[in-house]
Amino acid sequence: MQHYFIEKNHTEKDYFNFSVIVAGEKFSFRSCDNIFSNDELDIGSQTLIETVLKQVELVGTGLDFGCGYGAVGIILSKLKGLKMDYTDVNGTAIELTKANIATNKVQAGDVIKSDNFDGIDKNYDYIITNPPIKTGKKLLFSIMDNCFNHLNKGGSLTLVIRKSHGEESLKKYLITLFNNCEILKRNKGFYILHSVKY
Repeated sequence: MQHYFIEKNHTEKDYFNFSVIVAGEKFSFRSCDNIFSNDELDIGSQTLIETVLKQVELVGTGLDFGCGYGAVGIILSKLKGLKMDYTDVNGTAIELTKANIATNKVQAGDVIKSDNFDGIDKNYDYIITNPPIKTGKKLLFSIMDNCFNHLNKGGSLTLVIRKSHGEESLKKYLITLFNNCEILKRNKGFYILHSVKY
């Protein structure tokens, strides 16, 4: 299987549908064999969603960065009455996100195909992300820089990372950027990190 940020030509057999229930609400998604996480709501994204619902105030404009098939933004938008933007480097992910927004009947802003933040020209009040860790630390830190630069004053960044994938070094880097980084949740090796741009 090719990695999810590499473009691939698909046939109909590569696509599939599945449903998840979050906070008593059913969500239906269409995904594809090279889109993360392809056939389920992965533990990291689930932990991120549940933690944001309970602990993060989402007011104003928001972005689901590295949206994949759109699960994080769509679930948060429906449960919290939000209208978020979505972005991913993968064109298939963008098309799936658009389809899943329609299927789940949520309001959405722009759905943007963008490598890192190259296609994004506005700022946000909050950014939520399950970032592409496997791209390496250099690109990950570049994404963090861009998240900081694309947040309004008082805006927040909330993300999930596995401890074994560099949680400690990422937390230290976020502290150098934001002068703060709080661990909101630990779950099965996944950490939810939260920083505010003051």
